[in-house]
Amino acid sequence: MRKPRYYYETYFYHIMVQGDEKKHIFKSYRNKEKYLYYLMHNSFRNDVEIIAYCLMDNHVHILLYCPKIDRISKMMSQCNTSFGIYYSRRRQNVGHVFRDRFKSESIYTKEHLINCIKYIHNNPVKAHICNKPVKYYFSSYRTFSSMNCYLKEIMDLSDEDIKSILEDSSTITSFLEDEYSKEDKDLALEELKKEIIYNENDDKSIGQMYLKLKEHCKINDTEIARLLEMKRTTLITKLKRIGLKGGVM
Repeated sequence: MRKPRYYYETYFYHIMVQGDEKKHIFKSYRNKEKYLYYLMHNSFRNDVEIIAYCLMDNHVHILLYCPKIDRISKMMSQCNTSFGIYYSRRRQNVGHVFRDRFKSESIYTKEHLINCIKYIHNNPVKAHICNKPVKYYFSSYRTFSSMNCYLKEIMDLSDEDIKSILEDSSTITSFLEDEYSKEDKDLALEELKKEIIYNENDDKSIGQMYLKLKEHCKINDTEIARLLEMKRTTLITKLKRIGLKGGVM
């Protein structure tokens, strides 16, 4: 029997949902559209406000507002169940669609709230899918500037706050130290491998990947070594062989 989910005394929640076994359950345009339909439909049914969202290939980030927090579990359960049935029928899938129900983190301060929105919208930039949040279709970034006065009021955000949220958010490279920020880095690695034609046996190719990961993910050598599936000492040795030290060739 599942234990009831515990909520803190706040009305804002950062929700994270991930495909089971890191599967790209949202990879197709159609699947993304379908999940967003279920998300919007069930938020309306349960009177939950969607503040921001970003739908990636294998996970989704959502910022929700709801004074009656028990409605969030109901909304997410309905949304994920509906999509799970749709996905299983379409793919003739018999296993789990989602890794778990969902993860949530409470938002306590205005600064926390602004950083969360920036982090959500910046996901496709971090993953090297596009260079600006405005270029990614499956997020709330492009509609955020036209947010109605009611939502601005409940978030206590001024026009200047909204403007800062819509400005370049590339500096928001990490928000939660959890499995989902790790997923963003893994996705960035896969996209970069396609771009530079990555060869794990070639030191120069490893050097190119190292520089790209440093630039786009702002992560340290230990984390890069983990992504490239090698020991940190091995990575450093390979970089030294090609004259790469301290991020400079």
